[in-house]
Amino acid sequence: MNMIKYSGHFLIITGIIHNLIGLIMGWPILVSMHQESWYASTVLDGQMLFDREAIIWFITSGTFWIAFGLTLKKLLAEGFIPPSSLGWSFIIIGIALVVIMPVSGAYLFIVQGALLVYGCGRLTSAQQLQTQQL
Repeated sequence: MNMIKYSGHFLIITGIIHNLIGLIMGWPILVSMHQESWYASTVLDGQMLFDREAIIWFITSGTFWIAFGLTLKKLLAEGFIPPSSLGWSFIIIGIALVVIMPVSGAYLFIVQGALLVYGCGRLTSAQQLQTQQL
């Protein structure tokens, strides 16, 4: 069974989990920002408030994974084969993150990357075989 067809779904799930963790752990920060009407609420007296910047970027990256997953899901459904370099980049990023943050969700990058590398290789080989048979 070729699991690559689920790559988009896995990215969507990763993004949802990422955002849920961000909302739960960053809730007090987000409430403070809301009480300040959101506009320019990450800067106070010309100084960046790192905790507020970090939670916004955390949630933004989770939203990116959801959007990327939806795009990948659509492309795969239309027969697009992603380059194996996408999978390898996920693996490399995942390994770097695991070294820096061993207790994190970075392992999902490695699993997703391996899935893409393996699936892309299988699909490419199958398509080459079909082309040779024609």
